[in-house]
Amino acid sequence: MTPAFWAKTVGDDQPGISVHDHMVNVGLVALCLAHVGEELLRHFEIELPQVGALAALHDLGKISPGFQRKCAAWLKANHLSDIARRCAWDRDMESDHGQVTHAAVQTFLVEQGANRRAAKYLSAILGGHHGRLHWPSDRGFQPTKAISEQHSGIDWAKARNDAALAICDTFHADLARFTIDADSPALWWLAGLTSVADWIGSDERFFSPEHGTAATDTAENAKKAIQTIGLVPPKIKTGLSFHDLFHDPQVPSVPFTPNDMQLRAMSTITTPGVYVVEGPMGTGKTEAALGAAYNLLVENKASGVYFALPTQATSNRMHLRMAEFVRRIAPDIAASRLIHGNSWLMDHEVGVAPAASGTTVQTEDARVGRDWFASAKRALLAPFGVGTVDQALLAVVAAKHFFVRRYALAGKVVILDEVHSYDLYTGTLIDKLILTLEQLQCTVIVLSATLTGKRRHQVVGHATGTVPEADLSYPLITGRRAGEAFAPVSVAPPPERDVEVVFQASDEAARHATALAEAGGCVLWICNTVASAQNRYQQFLATAGRSFPLGLLHSRFPFWRREELENEWMERFGKTGSGRRGSILVSTQIVEQSVDLDADLLVTELAPTDMLLQRIGRLWRHDRGHRPSSAARVIILEEAASFAELRHMGKAAILNTLGSKAYVYDPYVLLRSLETWKDQRHIVLPTQIRSLIDATYEERDDEPETWLELLCEGFGKATAYKQRALQSSNIWTVALEDDEGVQTRLNEVPTLSLVLCRNISKSEAAFLDDTRADFRGDAFRLAAAQAIHRNVVRVPARSFRQTAEHPGIARYLRGNQCVGLVEADGTIKAEGWEGDGLLHWSADLGIVMGNTCAKEQI
Repeated sequence: MTPAFWAKTVGDDQPGISVHDHMVNVGLVALCLAHVGEELLRHFEIELPQVGALAALHDLGKISPGFQRKCAAWLKANHLSDIARRCAWDRDMESDHGQVTHAAVQTFLVEQGANRRAAKYLSAILGGHHGRLHWPSDRGFQPTKAISEQHSGIDWAKARNDAALAICDTFHADLARFTIDADSPALWWLAGLTSVADWIGSDERFFSPEHGTAATDTAENAKKAIQTIGLVPPKIKTGLSFHDLFHDPQVPSVPFTPNDMQLRAMSTITTPGVYVVEGPMGTGKTEAALGAAYNLLVENKASGVYFALPTQATSNRMHLRMAEFVRRIAPDIAASRLIHGNSWLMDHEVGVAPAASGTTVQTEDARVGRDWFASAKRALLAPFGVGTVDQALLAVVAAKHFFVRRYALAGKVVILDEVHSYDLYTGTLIDKLILTLEQLQCTVIVLSATLTGKRRHQVVGHATGTVPEADLSYPLITGRRAGEAFAPVSVAPPPERDVEVVFQASDEAARHATALAEAGGCVLWICNTVASAQNRYQQFLATAGRSFPLGLLHSRFPFWRREELENEWMERFGKTGSGRRGSILVSTQIVEQSVDLDADLLVTELAPTDMLLQRIGRLWRHDRGHRPSSAARVIILEEAASFAELRHMGKAAILNTLGSKAYVYDPYVLLRSLETWKDQRHIVLPTQIRSLIDATYEERDDEPETWLELLCEGFGKATAYKQRALQSSNIWTVALEDDEGVQTRLNEVPTLSLVLCRNISKSEAAFLDDTRADFRGDAFRLAAAQAIHRNVVRVPARSFRQTAEHPGIARYLRGNQCVGLVEADGTIKAEGWEGDGLLHWSADLGIVMGNTCAKEQI
């Protein structure tokens, strides 16, 4: 008699839910999830019963001796303990049930009469539901170890076949008629759906041996699960005007009328496709994109919105705007908990971030599912999300569970902000992402103020047709629908404004900034590295003291402190200007784009032209009537050598003169940017935006020999970046970890996660912000996960030798990590620290890394 095969164990390591019941649970969850996206099902030409049955078959490979031997109680109950030991089931049997699923499903589908090509790819993605794929083969996948009954008296192959037939009967599915190919977006949508359904179907709060296995009960459990987690489609409020969507809640009586860009964007972006909206900083591109998204949601042409931004800092600000937008269009959902890549750090209820396996750490299903439902990744699965572009880019690199991201984004409006700001590695991945999203019936809206014509063509193809670049207007909307380019849409420009351009030495600029702050002006000073920003802040403290508010923002603060600083300074320099008074904010590039800051004076280190323009977008951003400065002015800090000298210097001298910024930006582009700006006394926005960018990036032959050398080096590096991006996106060779920023950005300076603690032991920790974590037992604690991530700082790893992970922290935090014990005087004792000088913490300065070197991240 064939025994009942177990799929999950219970707390005392006894057999729990059976393989059959678990597969049915997962199949029913998949049906509920697929029902939410019926528009996609019709587009992919997939039937609901097929979805349920295929998702259910994901764990068919658990009916194998290599998996069943993992439960000693099951072996004992079925009198198989001696056989398993004598026949070395722990050594000679395939223990990866995903590989067994791959082989068994392929055989089953072919025997059912399915297309062999479809069987090859379907079996590969079902066998890879834990995130790692095995190459599909026409001859059938062969696991690395034999699968045989090994004198057990069990016909394992027949048991798997019977189980598969029972699943098809349960879901009334005819899999013989199912066709799919490697190039079909439906393949990866189904793969992602299966993994998500598996995580939910493993949640013991909804599916356990005590819940019963009647089909009606299980179907109700599935509905309850996705409702609790928040994966049901939002109910969109119809009939809202542009004013209803975006008016200032503090002054609701003041009309908020759309400008020409917003009107034309909403009349152009009406169906899924790829759209590029180019316009000056501060002209409402965000509202244009969200207004179009609202119309698509109302017309059931989109299932949600994901707003992807360049950095965590810009995400932090955007989630506040997005939360208000969602509250207005979908008041029935808990927007504040679903919105932001880091919002889970503020959640207080486990119910909104469920552990996919209940309370204990038992399986890979549990750990990975918990990562998705109780972390930043949840912003992708939720109907509305805000986060970094990296979370979306992991959909196109060969990282574990890349296909879950494709499923999560399918059918949504995906807004990509400021795509110009990435190197060729990330830019290549963005181009791949846009094509992938287009195939998944997404509406991709690309926003940029400083896009070059070349970059536009890379994003949307030659959507401008035969119109010469010089004849294109600005602002502009271009793109394609159903793969076909539409005619460029011209947009009326906003009123022109003049900006004075001044080059000054650092000390002179500091005196100018101090005088304006003392006169009541808000000064924004942007540096290119953390060390430069920290040094400038300390210099201001030494000269100006604290006679006016002085602040510092960069990426080397833990989340909790950075949140405090951002809230203070974004409010002080924000649109409403609550508490606005004379002050200086020193920052890195984290404030240069997608952040609504309004400064009276901008001081900036030299940067590429497009970045300089973005920074200028923070200058006199709003109409305030009276300002303490007579004109909008940007001060660009002078280099140690004149431009004429830089044209005749050798390479080493140029790099030495440019300093640390030459490690952040391409030195050749910096030189061309300096050449473009050095004779400017004032610029007119937006009229000169495109001409300034073109002057910086146009190709020419009359360069100094050393400049050409730098150009060639940059071209070689860019070519290598592009090639590496293409290699990283070879999805059938999944080998990369699912880590934000590691696979999606080329960081020449490796980093690690420094966890700041007051004290720590094996069982508990007290963190810098006075929160605590309990590591005892195997229970997953949301509070512990939150406490760890709120006290993490990413720091350059160059000054740390190999460090050992703390087992309690490693349970919640992946990747290279180190614990830093912060003493009363701010000194940080970290295992493996070998840098010059001390590792130090300051609430004002953040992490200070001894004698910092030039190659730093922002």
